[in-house]
Amino acid sequence: MSHISWNSKGYEKFDEQRAGEYAAIANEVFAPIYPVIAGQILKRCGVNSGLCIDVGCGPANLSLALARLTSLNFCAMDFSPHILGFAQANIDREGLAERVTTIVGDVHRMPFSDGFASLIISRGSMRFWRNRPAAFREMRRVLEPGGKGYVGGGLGSSLLAEEINREMIRRGADWQNKPKPQPRKNDTAEWQEIMAKSGFSKYEVIRDDSGSWVYFEKER
Repeated sequence: MSHISWNSKGYEKFDEQRAGEYAAIANEVFAPIYPVIAGQILKRCGVNSGLCIDVGCGPANLSLALARLTSLNFCAMDFSPHILGFAQANIDREGLAERVTTIVGDVHRMPFSDGFASLIISRGSMRFWRNRPAAFREMRRVLEPGGKGYVGGGLGSSLLAEEINREMIRRGADWQNKPKPQPRKNDTAEWQEIMAKSGFSKYEVIRDDSGSWVYFEKER
């Protein structure tokens, strides 16, 4: 495998080459995390049926993992048409084309009607969002009354994180050059402002071994 430059700025354009690099890592190195995170989503949200939007889906690994656990149908959405080609390949390989559809879209202006989805999920895309209040407002719009969301980032557990760190370094990625984690700032007020601006009154910021996530629910 060629040298991997792993940073968000390098993926701003997300051309075909970079999409291929990302898909290879997601399909190979990160493969064990998706069933774990899918189980955590199902346990927290309890949504087994309806329509789920996977925001910033990448190669659709999380959609596919959650599809295996539920009867949900999925719209796997990403801003990059290049990565969606790899997503479609994964979907076809799993035989889930009837339940998982890919679509190009931006979380700030989602291509769905009001009240379209029962569940919204996302792993790893929130750091790319230009305007979090606007993104959450848009997710609130497309959620049906009582619909739920679970978005954020993480590797499922501290054990999985350690395994992935070792493998990424073994493959020659810039993983060891990532900034060392700093003590988390107290951003309670920041999240209160974001969720107030977006109209969510029921939400929870989750920080544990699974990563950093935001659970939210639209009023009925």
